[in-house]
Amino acid sequence: MHRYRMLLVGTVMVGAGAYLIFRNPQVFPLWFVWLAGPFLWYSGIAVTIGGLALALFLSPEADKATRTVQAPERDEIRVLQFCTIASQCSAPAGVLHEIPAMGGFIY
Repeated sequence: MHRYRMLLVGTVMVGAGAYLIFRNPQVFPLWFVWLAGPFLWYSGIAVTIGGLALALFLSPEADKATRTVQAPERDEIRVLQFCTIASQCSAPAGVLHEIPAMGGFIY
């Protein structure tokens, strides 16, 4: 059911927008019908297309993986070691080669 939730929400939005546009209920003010109806209609179509793509391309294993309990994270902070990256890279500090598009050298 988790895979089809977005598809269902989009279909409900399209239905609500269609009701407001085509039935033009007298319960709501006209400005609300004119603003909310097309908004629900067009955004509902977009959400429905996204939900359809999600339902088609999402594997059932990914749906099961979201329901499983995640293992607790360790109290460990990984720190990027900049000194090891800097010692491996022997590039010059400035631009010292010709750039033909500029027609000269940059120092």
